[in-house]
Amino acid sequence: MTQRTTKTREMLKILALAILLPLAAFAQDDGPQNGSVVVGVRALTGNWSSSQFNEYRDIRPGFFIQRGDFSLNDLFQKKLFLNCQTRSTLRKDSDYRCAVGQYGKFRLEFNWDDTPHDFTNTATTLFTESAPGVFTIPTAERLLLQTSATNTPSLLTGAQPLNMSLARKLGGGRFTYTPTAHWTFLLQYSREAENGFRPLGTTTNNTTNILELPEPIKYRTDNARLGVEYGADRGGFQAGYTASIFTNDISELVWQNPFNTVDALSASSQGRMALYPDNSAQAVDFAGAFNLTKNTRVMASITPEWMRQNDAFIPFTINSAVTGVPTLPATSLNGKKQTLAMNFTLTSRPISNLELTARYRSYDYNNDTPTLFFSNYVYTDYKLAGLARQSVPYGFNSKDIELEAAWQFLKGQSFKLGYQFENLGRQHRDVADTHENTGRANLNLNPRKWISLTSSWKHADREPQSYVLNNDTYPQGGNGQFPLMMRFDEAARHRDQGDALLQILASERVTITAAYSTLQDRFPETRYGMLNDRTFAYNADVAYQLNSNVSLFANYTVEMDRSDMASRQRSATNDVANNDWESHTSDAIRTVEGGISATGLHEKLTMDVFYNLSYAKGNIATWALGSAAIPGFLVTTAQNYPETSNRINGVTVDLRYRLRNNVTPKLEYRYERFGNTDFQTSPMMPYMVGLDSGTSTSLFLGATVPSYAVHIVSAALEYRF
Repeated sequence: MTQRTTKTREMLKILALAILLPLAAFAQDDGPQNGSVVVGVRALTGNWSSSQFNEYRDIRPGFFIQRGDFSLNDLFQKKLFLNCQTRSTLRKDSDYRCAVGQYGKFRLEFNWDDTPHDFTNTATTLFTESAPGVFTIPTAERLLLQTSATNTPSLLTGAQPLNMSLARKLGGGRFTYTPTAHWTFLLQYSREAENGFRPLGTTTNNTTNILELPEPIKYRTDNARLGVEYGADRGGFQAGYTASIFTNDISELVWQNPFNTVDALSASSQGRMALYPDNSAQAVDFAGAFNLTKNTRVMASITPEWMRQNDAFIPFTINSAVTGVPTLPATSLNGKKQTLAMNFTLTSRPISNLELTARYRSYDYNNDTPTLFFSNYVYTDYKLAGLARQSVPYGFNSKDIELEAAWQFLKGQSFKLGYQFENLGRQHRDVADTHENTGRANLNLNPRKWISLTSSWKHADREPQSYVLNNDTYPQGGNGQFPLMMRFDEAARHRDQGDALLQILASERVTITAAYSTLQDRFPETRYGMLNDRTFAYNADVAYQLNSNVSLFANYTVEMDRSDMASRQRSATNDVANNDWESHTSDAIRTVEGGISATGLHEKLTMDVFYNLSYAKGNIATWALGSAAIPGFLVTTAQNYPETSNRINGVTVDLRYRLRNNVTPKLEYRYERFGNTDFQTSPMMPYMVGLDSGTSTSLFLGATVPSYAVHIVSAALEYRF
């Protein structure tokens, strides 16, 4: 029997079940409905093995429980209620929720979520995880590779496939208690666990051995909150305490070098790196609001937070052949950070159609982590760098004042003006102090019942008081950064941001919506670095009500991002403007959607047909600004990179027939297709010498995301009881 015949029979079984399921339930009597359940079977045909298909979900052939709901509102003489819900039951992306309580008194909730994340299903490796976070290769294979790297292709025929995915499980509960109409108390706790593997690039021996490995993930995050709220006619307040504790059970990654079995200077036999450290955060928060008068209200919130991290440092190197390695300046970081966020708002309505608002916001990010001086260090287990560096506690504080006036000149129509000043101070950055002035305007028009327009525009100028390259990280010199380069988050910037939304009720049956938004950043004082960055979005929707039962809709959206930057290719003996280069990056996403919805056909049949297409493409153009005719010209590889693209489209046809008030059979057909072209990842394979001869002593996972095209047919029955 051919595979095509088998899949055809599966489709026929689905269609048969779509007929038999309602017949089995037809004998059920109608009655009070306290819940519902949707069960069914599904068949898939086509190529659905790509990790992209089930990247964040779990769609499989066979029996499924799509959802279930259960509700009782009259427990113990109508004093208690019980509500439970389930989605994607017994699947990798399942969701379970239950709540019990008494209306107006207390509520106890429980929830459990499963979320998968498939990175790739093409990865293979010669490594074996001999212990958590420790990856080894049999000595015989390492000796063979050390003898000659040309043995790599033959050895890779025995590479083992890897499950490169994460499973996220989140469970928690929430209890609220309302003893009176004014007071509410809250207790909440959740634990999130992530387990699995994801691709990670590592380098050993100064990029001689680039080894892509599966990074083991074994995280736990515990969150807890206590809170209280009080509300009355004149105002109210809320206060709370929050704690978050992150634990990583695998603190470091260790791997053997497949191409070297004995430690030597500049040729380590192993590699090691630290993984994310355990850390904690605690915060208290307070927020309150009070009506000073009938037309004046004041609001305030204050939130201090404390963050800690003190994992032990790993040694400078695992390469025993490197000598003269200095002692670590401390056994651990003793990281300490504290933030303080404060917000104060005063609103007043001196006359009925005018509202005035004043806001003051402050955010302090205080980093009390000690500065550590490293007289020397070993990079990539290769050799001593011969360079002193020190860690610095980056921090910042932001203070801004905002004034706003809103005038309602006609009913449903208003005009708003605002001004904002921000002072941003940074520690251990190139710019110590920045001033930013922002003005904005909003206009809401509704001159007729059939048309409305909402629009806004904002202009901001950011001015650094002084831009001076910060060398705190290199206390004895040696910073190789291009001194004329400016970082885009610190440099002078002109920002324009605008959006508009137009809604037209063309007739009783036709509704048209159009929207536009843009964000444009220009850096007028930047010669090297980000020169500008512009985003645009356009959207148009049309809905047409053919009759009382049938409606059609269509949508078209365009999103674009464009940016330009400039830099210089430098060498120790050649640092001139003739080696400047510039690049232009553009990304565009176009989405088309459309469908038809028909309800109550023959009083019982409902049909939905939906189509969507999303197409994204990206381009990077790079060119030299100097002349190759001038001696010392270095920019010989500037070029236009191949275009990248990403395309996904699908069709959904959904039929529902109300057999009885509590029985609805469903039949659904879906077609999904995905394809992408990316010169950076599409050609990935464990041995890349065919594309780059310099990688002869490197191994990769071959992690790619292939295209797919899948037909999905499902038959289900919804039963309400």
